[in-house]
Amino acid sequence: MDDFRRSAIFADLDTSHDESQLDFTDDLSKSKFRKSHFNLSVSLTPGELSAIFDTTVAQPRLNCENGLFNQFLDVLQAFRISSPLQLCEILQYFIDNCIDTISILKDQNQNVDWLEQELNTWRLLLTLFQVQHLEPEKVDKIVSERDLADALFKEDQKLKGIQRIVDWLEHCAAESMENEFMKDAKHFSDEEVAWPNTLGQLLKKELIYQSSGSMVTQLDPDAPTRQSRSIHDLDQVDDDRLLTQVFTEIRCGRLEKAELLCCQYGQFWRSAILEGWRLYHDPFYKPKEEQKPTDEVLGNPNRDVWKACAWKISSNNKISPYWRATIGILCGNIDAVLPVCNRWEDILWAHLHTIVNVAVESHIQTHKSNNFISLPEKYWEYKMSLDDIVSELKSNPKLAVRQEAHKPKRQIQQYFMTNQFRELVNIMADWAENSLESDAQFLRFLAHLILVIRWAGIEHDELAANLIIQKYIEVLIPMNDPMLVAYYTSQLEQNSQVIIYSKFLEKMVLSEQRTSGLMAAEKFSLPVEEITKRIVETYRNRFTNMTNGQDLFSEITNDDNELISALDWIIYYPHQVEEAFMQINAVVRNFVAQGKIQAARLAFNKVQKDSITRLLNNADIDIEKLLMLDMVSVSGKIQSLIGEYLAYKCYLDAEEGFAEWFHEYHQTKPIEPVKLHGNVDYAKKLIYDHNMEQYQTALGNWKKNVSSSSQIVVEQLFNLLFFPNGWLVDYQNEDKNRHEHFERLRTICIPKIFLLLHTILHCAERYTECIKLAGYITDKTNKFYQLFTQADLKKLLAKIAESSVCIMESHDQQLDPWGFKK
Repeated sequence: MDDFRRSAIFADLDTSHDESQLDFTDDLSKSKFRKSHFNLSVSLTPGELSAIFDTTVAQPRLNCENGLFNQFLDVLQAFRISSPLQLCEILQYFIDNCIDTISILKDQNQNVDWLEQELNTWRLLLTLFQVQHLEPEKVDKIVSERDLADALFKEDQKLKGIQRIVDWLEHCAAESMENEFMKDAKHFSDEEVAWPNTLGQLLKKELIYQSSGSMVTQLDPDAPTRQSRSIHDLDQVDDDRLLTQVFTEIRCGRLEKAELLCCQYGQFWRSAILEGWRLYHDPFYKPKEEQKPTDEVLGNPNRDVWKACAWKISSNNKISPYWRATIGILCGNIDAVLPVCNRWEDILWAHLHTIVNVAVESHIQTHKSNNFISLPEKYWEYKMSLDDIVSELKSNPKLAVRQEAHKPKRQIQQYFMTNQFRELVNIMADWAENSLESDAQFLRFLAHLILVIRWAGIEHDELAANLIIQKYIEVLIPMNDPMLVAYYTSQLEQNSQVIIYSKFLEKMVLSEQRTSGLMAAEKFSLPVEEITKRIVETYRNRFTNMTNGQDLFSEITNDDNELISALDWIIYYPHQVEEAFMQINAVVRNFVAQGKIQAARLAFNKVQKDSITRLLNNADIDIEKLLMLDMVSVSGKIQSLIGEYLAYKCYLDAEEGFAEWFHEYHQTKPIEPVKLHGNVDYAKKLIYDHNMEQYQTALGNWKKNVSSSSQIVVEQLFNLLFFPNGWLVDYQNEDKNRHEHFERLRTICIPKIFLLLHTILHCAERYTECIKLAGYITDKTNKFYQLFTQADLKKLLAKIAESSVCIMESHDQQLDPWGFKK
């Protein structure tokens, strides 16, 4: 390769002013892509790599591991995806968030491997998306090998993408190195000369340690190979360490540092060898008007000779494997590189580097008429594609490499490299479904990958994508953050939005919590009306059951209170008044059926007067007139809702009126003083007469009060029996279940009302009216007899018979047993 790599690979980046930016960026994005402090990539000039991997922080932010949830949300809220640039900026902010968190976790001595893998994956996506959104370019003026390579990378986006992956791998390796540059000579040698111990022994100096083997007699670089002898043992150890570090620097994309390292320890020939791969470029072949004062000849005019020699050096098994690998990666001899690659990323880097090397060499030799020195056939036989490389990694003979290739985050990277997005989304869904690494942070990573894939317009399985987001929302719900849950719920289809967000809200009890939950839903355009409706229906289905209340206790349970409280969701929005009437009526209906009058009243009171006026769209409505169902100019559905509402009002008023009368009749009746027997003292008799006088006064007042309240309750009960058009008789009711509930409720309540009426009338000694109840039951107009079971009818008729007996035993002998005059 040549210096073409420094300018051609990212021709879309402008470094003329020491600031990198994408060709479609604006001033805002220019500030995001800053120069790194130290960049000596094999492939890039300083400043280019930082355009992809910006490791500085845009703004100081409070950060911790759990803070990633809100930080990622903050990024997504700040953007409305409308261009490739915005997606790239989002990815850059994801990278910044990960970098900030890694720094803090390291300070806390916590494990950051999981987050570093995520960080590197976001970097990979960023660099790949940048390539995908750059248009191919044509290069008109080609005067050198480097120009040819420039043209190739500008026209072939696939090859440019592979080169970007190489640069990504080099950057990741550089970040993972603990010691980026070993400046202390003692790391490799005690002196800054090549092979000092060998030199000392040849000069017959006194050494602490003499070489154990047959040592070279000359000190030129080729001496060990030419003489088949070794250098001093200590020098050999230092040399091996040095060459290992040189290869490591090359692996990290730091060619200049590798060359400097060789020079620092007196091995200038190695530094010179490392320069031989550069493509030749002579700017003075251009017309004079296009030449610049700063132009200079770059690269190696005899690069083909260097490459042939480098191939032979890298194929020599007698020299250091790391030096062979260093030369091999530059000349394209992958067989010399793979023996020292023991990790997934190293093997991938070696293969991709070779792909680029062969592609560039083939392009140059095809378009140049030079008489190039022939390269070995094995060089041209390398034909592996990205798919082939990934398959090889998954079946690599080295166990550690195979295991790494099958780890989730490595698989994600592999699928992105090979553009297998449908397969990626499906396997991610499988991980989420089967709880593979399904901790909250991993699910956060998967969910945001899905959003990036969607926004990039990449075709994928929507069902699998939604499943991943749903799994992420499940881990967010316990955090009780409405903004988090609402935003990610908004990324699902509407039916799932209703189901998931209603499940989240139904746990909220406090008014402030409910308000914040609904405000978050509104902010992200969730269907709040459907959500609130579902919450109430969920509670109804969970806690209500249409059964005969005669066998149930009437106390309000915790479940009842939860159901009543849930009704607040449906009355939150004034425009939802019609749905509120439907839900509240249904809850009251069930409570009445269960005999829970207090609970029914609490639910019934959720409807306020202003709700009725909104429903009827008439602010001047007289609520009392509604009892006559005088509702003109309203729809049949609304008439039905109001009619049911008024029916419950009538029933609850009657039940509560009877309860008050019952308490007054049985609990407030004055107690008659105990009668005196025999001869008693005058004083006691005087006290007794006084108490008796007070008792008679209190008894008279009690009878008046009971008589008055009895009359009121009797009227309430009769109002229910003769409710306009029939109590809970709705001729416009098209809901089959609702109609069945009405019929069942009538069979429960109407017989009960007759019994209550008889109780009050009998206690008030209005026996004739008691007997008339039988006539009401048998009347064919209302057909109340159809609502009685045999047991209920038998019970009521027995009560009426008692009233008939009372008539016969009364002092009024003018009435027959049926209450008629004789």
